[in-house]
Amino acid sequence: MALASQSTRSDRSFNGSNRNGLASLLPRVALISLAAAGAIGVGYWIMRADGVESADSLLPNSGAGSFALSIPSGVTAKDANNGATALDHALALTDTTTSSSSAPPTPPATAPAAAPNLVPPIETPTTPPISTPVKDAAPAVTPTIEPSNAPTITPPPAPGNGFDTAQQITPPTSAITGSSAEQLARGLTVAANDPVQARALLSTALLSGQLNAAESHQAASALTRIGQTLVFTPVYNANDPTFFQYTIAAGDSLEKIVRKQKLGCDWRLVARINNIKKPESIRVGQRLKLPRGPFSAVISKRDYRVDLCMGVGESRVVFASLPCGLGEANGTPIGRFRVKPGSKLLDPEWAHPVTGEHFESNNPKNPIGEHWLGLEGLEATNAQLAGYGIHGTIDIDSIGHDRSLGCVRLLADDVAVVWESLPDGATVEIR
Repeated sequence: MALASQSTRSDRSFNGSNRNGLASLLPRVALISLAAAGAIGVGYWIMRADGVESADSLLPNSGAGSFALSIPSGVTAKDANNGATALDHALALTDTTTSSSSAPPTPPATAPAAAPNLVPPIETPTTPPISTPVKDAAPAVTPTIEPSNAPTITPPPAPGNGFDTAQQITPPTSAITGSSAEQLARGLTVAANDPVQARALLSTALLSGQLNAAESHQAASALTRIGQTLVFTPVYNANDPTFFQYTIAAGDSLEKIVRKQKLGCDWRLVARINNIKKPESIRVGQRLKLPRGPFSAVISKRDYRVDLCMGVGESRVVFASLPCGLGEANGTPIGRFRVKPGSKLLDPEWAHPVTGEHFESNNPKNPIGEHWLGLEGLEATNAQLAGYGIHGTIDIDSIGHDRSLGCVRLLADDVAVVWESLPDGATVEIR
């Protein structure tokens, strides 16, 4: 117990003496620290004034990214590596600074050189670029040119069988402008020298419906004359786009040629155009003039006239204007019709719908003649109508008058041209 008590007292006295020693040492440490700081500051300014080259040792070690502790001149590298305490370093630094400050240097006689800028440049930290994962690049897409919406010029069908395509090249027709009356005047003027252009002008004027009765008669008469030289003759005009030439091959017949070339008309029209009296007499190598079509008709109730047309749209031209008779009491309906499929008849038999009188085929007294084309309406106002058609007549004086039961009647030769031209489904407009 005594040993334990003594040991305790010695520990207490030791601890007490240590506390007293530390208490007395703290003021000295603080004083030494202040002196060291002051010495460093004075030494810095002295070195700036003297241009000391060793001032680099006070700068941060930029290469390592940290500050390097400068060892004072009074402390050797060996002391720094032999376990010297921080207090020993501070004292050594104080002694060195005091000795340096006691003998201030004499300023030079000449103006001091500009001191180098010892402040290290401030480098703005930069964030390394963040590599964003890139998705696989999509394959390059080659843009496609869409074709434009501009009208396509369709070449004429290949005639084949030795036909010279060079003869199919036609010069462009000048644009048809102006009023219908002006078109009529220009058409009449150029008819003698340029029948193709005259036909285009006169057809546009006539089909417009803008001409008065006298002007329409002028246009129709001129178109009939032009048709005799451009249409109903074997002579081929290379500038006429409504026709092309065909060379007859072995095994051909007029009917086969019409079907093979898809003309849309009856073979009898081809025989009429080429002045062929005996269809069986055609020979291999013979040239024929063939119409292009398609065919349609416009019937004017005011003028009692049937205009046969070839082509569509702006290229539609009138190739024949034929007088007709109409239904009594304004009995001929108007609107758009078509030739009823399967209705075309040659030498038909007919029964009068009022009297019931019946006429056999080949009867010269048959009131409807030798040709019949049935019509069916394409509009709501005429679709329910039945029994109307285009036919011939034995009453020549009825042409130009309203004497039929509602049908459109023509002279025998004229209705034959209509029958040969209009196929099943052909459009017929009555206005």
